[in-house]
Amino acid sequence: MTSDTLTVRIDHDWKKKLEELASKENETKSDLIRKVLIDYIRKEEEKEEIKRVIAKEYAKGKISFEELIRIIGYEDARKIAFFVHTVEESFEKGLTTKDSS
Repeated sequence: MTSDTLTVRIDHDWKKKLEELASKENETKSDLIRKVLIDYIRKEEEKEEIKRVIAKEYAKGKISFEELIRIIGYEDARKIAFFVHTVEESFEKGLTTKDSS
């Protein structure tokens, strides 16, 4: 696997804390940052997958809007509900247009 270099600027106090933690964990600063960054990215990817699964369940009518809000938060729930409503409305218009032809 190839690797690239990434430069990150952080406040001096945070750098000191990073150095202390790396020393305590017997890791290099680079290794510690890499592990934390990879873990963060994986968690974000998992969150997105959960949102996709929950959105499908909402679209199928298996969970309510209130449950959707509780699981993923209001803003994301609102976006999903808008998208589902728009798709349903478009589908209904398509059926109506086809029936009247």
